[in-house]
Amino acid sequence: MSTSSILLISSDESLSSDVGHALDEIDGARVNRQAMNIGQMNGAAVGLAADHDIVIFATDPSNAAELSAIEVLTDRRAGDTVYLALTDADLPLSKARALTRAGVDDVLPYPSSGNEIAEQVGQWIARKRAAIEERYAGASTGGKLIAVQQARGGIGATTIAVNLADMLLNRRGTFRKEASNRVVVVDLDLQFGTVGDFLDVDEQEGLLQLAAENFLPDTNWVEQSLVRLPSGLAVLAAPQRFAPLDALQPAQVESLIATLKTMFDYVVVDLPRALVGWIEPVLVETDRLYIITDMTVPSVRAARRLMDFVLADNTALPVEMIVNREKKPMMLREHHREAAKALDTTFNHWIADDPKAARMAIDYGKPLSDVAARSDLAKGISALARATLAQLPKDAAVVAG
Repeated sequence: MSTSSILLISSDESLSSDVGHALDEIDGARVNRQAMNIGQMNGAAVGLAADHDIVIFATDPSNAAELSAIEVLTDRRAGDTVYLALTDADLPLSKARALTRAGVDDVLPYPSSGNEIAEQVGQWIARKRAAIEERYAGASTGGKLIAVQQARGGIGATTIAVNLADMLLNRRGTFRKEASNRVVVVDLDLQFGTVGDFLDVDEQEGLLQLAAENFLPDTNWVEQSLVRLPSGLAVLAAPQRFAPLDALQPAQVESLIATLKTMFDYVVVDLPRALVGWIEPVLVETDRLYIITDMTVPSVRAARRLMDFVLADNTALPVEMIVNREKKPMMLREHHREAAKALDTTFNHWIADDPKAARMAIDYGKPLSDVAARSDLAKGISALARATLAQLPKDAAVVAG
């Protein structure tokens, strides 16, 4: 079971110490103490609160400024984050209702014994985990995993991974706002991953926590670590802080992939260029590997070496080459035929060079479908998404959330 993250906010050192020690006794709890007044929280602190399962803060509901701050905090609630207020044990009912109206999930009286506080918080943790498990109850392991790998640096693999994931949502309806599929894009390049930057996602440290701590990720951890965009696309971004590539263990990656495949119809993984030990569990579960290359001799050679490596222990792995930054020619030229011969493949997917559209999407932090839907780049990735959906139809048993 993964840990449950708890944020404790109080400028009172004595209160923080007493309550913090009680919370430390909760099995599987990881407590982060922040010495500040709830009414003084800035934007960074609000973002920090959203990254935790449970947020506990000391407050005086008679203070209008603190109530306003609580409303801002709860309005920006991320996912299933629970907000608990620590306040006077003799609080009048009217004040408790004011906290509830401000968005607080529960009021914990203080002072009270550490056992009482730990018991109440433990009940909320259990309730939250049960709700997440119920949401995905009966799910199969039928989600499809599409891994994206680059033949060389700077080839545009992340652009393709991010926008492929976005287009696999297969949005429908009058304004094409309703996602038909549940899709997540996962950035497993712990050192230089930029999926979060491409989608303007705030700093996320879930994978850094996973790398630093010895636990197997479960549905609860995944749900807390994801960012969900308005489009419906879920994002598990690489950490902003540096982490060694080998910090993850194969068993952790295996558990992560297995869990994601029960939660989503399509899992798009942006792989690091480096080939580390925990890549193998990803390849074992991969339904389609897309290697992104161009027609230069160094890229073709690198793609050949990469393909030989992944197929050595995964002979049945479906691998396709994606020719990036080149429009499909009417007739293959000599160097195209030589490349196809060297790779022992047929080039079925070509994505035109469109630096203007790619730059626009990156600068705005949005998918191509939002900023340059009619561009040649968007059309090429859309064709790839349609082919993927046709070749890898989703398992109807994967639940819709």
